[in-house]
Amino acid sequence: MGNKEKKAMNKALKTFLDNSHIEYETEVALSQKTWIKTGGTCGCWIIPHDTAQLTEVCCYLYKEKLAFEVVGQTSNMFFHSTCNPAVVVCTTRVNDYEVLADSVGKTVTVTCGCGVNVMRLSKDLLEQGYAGVCGLTSLPGTVASSVVGNAGCFKCSITALLQSLDCLLPDGTVKTYSREELRLSQRSSAFKRGELEGVILSVRLHLEKAADVEEEKRKAERSVLWRKHNQEGPAKNLGSTFAVLKMRKNLRNITAYLYAYIGSKLGIASYRCLLKQSLLRLYGYHRIDAYVSDKNVNTFVWRDEQAERMFPIYKEMMNRIYNHATLEIEERT
Repeated sequence: MGNKEKKAMNKALKTFLDNSHIEYETEVALSQKTWIKTGGTCGCWIIPHDTAQLTEVCCYLYKEKLAFEVVGQTSNMFFHSTCNPAVVVCTTRVNDYEVLADSVGKTVTVTCGCGVNVMRLSKDLLEQGYAGVCGLTSLPGTVASSVVGNAGCFKCSITALLQSLDCLLPDGTVKTYSREELRLSQRSSAFKRGELEGVILSVRLHLEKAADVEEEKRKAERSVLWRKHNQEGPAKNLGSTFAVLKMRKNLRNITAYLYAYIGSKLGIASYRCLLKQSLLRLYGYHRIDAYVSDKNVNTFVWRDEQAERMFPIYKEMMNRIYNHATLEIEERT
C-alpha cells in the first residue's frame, strides 16, 4: 500500500472515530502508554469507553481490513523500540461490571467488560464475601488478558471462575465460548496459541459465597506479603518471564543449587538471590546481573535504556539453564 492510500485510510478512520465520538490519539509514543515504558510510535491509539464502542470500532477495523492490536494494561507485554503499530485499541476504559445474585444470595454471576482490572474486581468481590479471588488481589492486568494467558496465583485464577465469554469474530458476529472451548493449558489458551481469533468483549464469572470470609481475607493478606518479599514490585517488570521452567540436570545447575542452599542456611543472603548470582556466574552471564531480579531469576527488570539489548541475552541464558523455557510474556517487534 502506498503513502497516498495509507493517508486516505487514516483520514477515513479518524472521520469514523470523530463521527462515532470514540476517543483516540495519534502519533503516540508507546513509551508513554505501556507498562514498562517501551515501544516505538503508534499511529492511532483508540480508547473505547464501553463494550458498544469497542464492538463498533473493531467491526469497522475488521471490515476495512485494517491491522490492529488490542491491549489492556500491557502488564504482560514487551513492545520493542522497533514496534510501530498503525492502530492499537486499548480496553482499559471498558471496565464496568455487574453482579447478579441468585435468589438466596449464595452464588453470583459477574458480567465484566473485558477491561475490568483484576485487582479491583477481586478486592470488591472479596469484600462482598465471595470465594476464589483471595489470591488475585495483587494480580495486575484485565480480566480478558487473564483469560487469554490463563493467569493466576495462590491457587486462584479468573479461568477457574469462568462461566463463558463473548467474542467478536472477524466477520462481525459475536460468539459465546464456554470455558471448555478455550482449551486451557498452563499459562495459555486457544486465544494465546492463535487457535481462536477475535476480540473478547465481555467475560462472565460464577462465584460462591465463602464459608469463612475472614479466612479468605487473611489468605489475601498473606499472598500480598509473600509477593512483597519474593517478587519485584509492579514497576519496570512484567512478572514471570517464562511460564514453564524445568531446570536441566547438569553439574552447573547442581552446583548453583547447592551453593544457594548452603549459603542461605549460613545467612549469607536469601536462597533466591544466591541462586541467581551463582547461575549468572557459572554460565558466564554476570554482565546482565542488574537486569535479573534478586528475588526471582524468572523476572527480568527493564531498568534502563540498555534493557532491550540485554533481554535477548537473558532469554539465551534461561534457555541454557532450563529445558524448553516457554515465554509467558508477549513480545511485539
